[in-house]
Amino acid sequence: MPEGVVHWFDAAHGDAEVLREGRAYHVPAGEIEAAARHPGARVHFDLQRVEGVEQAADVRLRQSARASRHRHRFGTLEGARRFDTKGPEPYASVHPELRLAAVHPMQVARSWATSVSKGDMDGALALYSPVAVVHVGERVLEDRTALSEWLEESPAFGCERHARILGRGDQVIVTWEAETPGEQGFAVRCRIAHGEIAEQWLLDTAEVAVTSVEAEGLPPLSMYATGDVDERDKEHAQQVVSRLVEALEEPVLFARVKLVRDTDPARPSPNHAEAMLDLNGEPLRAHAAARTMEEALDALEHRLRERLEHRARRRDELRRSEAIARPGEWRHGDLPPERPPYFDRPPEERQLVRHKTFAVGALTPDEAIFDMVQLDYDFYLFVDLASGIDSIVERTDAGTYRMTRLRPSGVGLGPTAEPVELSDVEVPVLGLQEAIERLGASGERYLFFADAASGRGVVLYLRYDGNYGLIVPE
Repeated sequence: MPEGVVHWFDAAHGDAEVLREGRAYHVPAGEIEAAARHPGARVHFDLQRVEGVEQAADVRLRQSARASRHRHRFGTLEGARRFDTKGPEPYASVHPELRLAAVHPMQVARSWATSVSKGDMDGALALYSPVAVVHVGERVLEDRTALSEWLEESPAFGCERHARILGRGDQVIVTWEAETPGEQGFAVRCRIAHGEIAEQWLLDTAEVAVTSVEAEGLPPLSMYATGDVDERDKEHAQQVVSRLVEALEEPVLFARVKLVRDTDPARPSPNHAEAMLDLNGEPLRAHAAARTMEEALDALEHRLRERLEHRARRRDELRRSEAIARPGEWRHGDLPPERPPYFDRPPEERQLVRHKTFAVGALTPDEAIFDMVQLDYDFYLFVDLASGIDSIVERTDAGTYRMTRLRPSGVGLGPTAEPVELSDVEVPVLGLQEAIERLGASGERYLFFADAASGRGVVLYLRYDGNYGLIVPE
């Protein structure tokens, strides 16, 4: 089912227009649901031919996206859905916590547990598959009426307490432990498939408590060290990860730390520390450089905490659905992070040492900027959803954001959370060697250009070690 963005909606004349990959589709008002009748709303739709002309039909707000007339921050990552590799797509049930549901089963279980704890029956039921089966002893619950009655009678419904969530693969255990001797606990095991609860079993809370204690601990940590990095620095890096994990209320599935000590005496900051945390399938990355490795690790910890605070504020903002950010909340005008210095390697000594190929997604400018900020990058290569053209967003020296398309398009940016400049600079068509020569002569940190062989947009960038890296879309 195609995805697009509502370009405009005219209530007086009863029609609207949806943009996808640079093409506009007319849609009658009767074919677009009420929640999606606002410019900037990201939607799913079908195509039908009317008198020889293709039109959009059955236009529905993308799963879990909210588009209130009182909300002006459209085009964010809220409600973003990634396709699974097997089986049918999840049905379009709107739920505010499903942004990452299709990425990791534990997020589905956490969203369900939150709804149950708050007494939100509609929110909890929205997370079940239409053919979900729940096993309560010898009883098998299959219809929504029996399921809602069971949930309402459970001790966890409306308890306003956090649940403990543990899992592996598609199996997740959700437990509400008893706080007093006379209180009854509640535990279920869920099988998650395609971002929905496919099957559920009521468990004995005494058995679950033993499993929970055994499963506690740090996430798998991969440590990579290059250069003269001693064991004390590695222990320091492990302590940094431990402190961060202990402060989080959600599981960290994986952690990776890379420590690099350059022996070149000409470099003012030869020690580099880089970390990546996998938070329920969502990557969080930070990088720092300093005179000593201890200083680099301290700066890395500070940078990771900033990323986590930004992420927490962003998630809270999506739940509140307010139109205007409060003082101190994240906004597109945030100051750029302090970057490690680049090694001033002469252009004639630079080599292309890294070639990245990845599947770029179709995103709105807001979504691309959010990913760029979350991953601590200076630029982000993506496919613009409205025009279907390879594009980049980048952070300017003034702390604002600019978007550049590979070629001109008559499609505008549409509503964004904050003003984003649309660059009118002509993107050059170059071969790889030509791009290397141009970047070396310009003194810039990266170059966005159209590859002469493939016609796709690629980015050649200057690495911190003074060599080149290349990012190529799949």
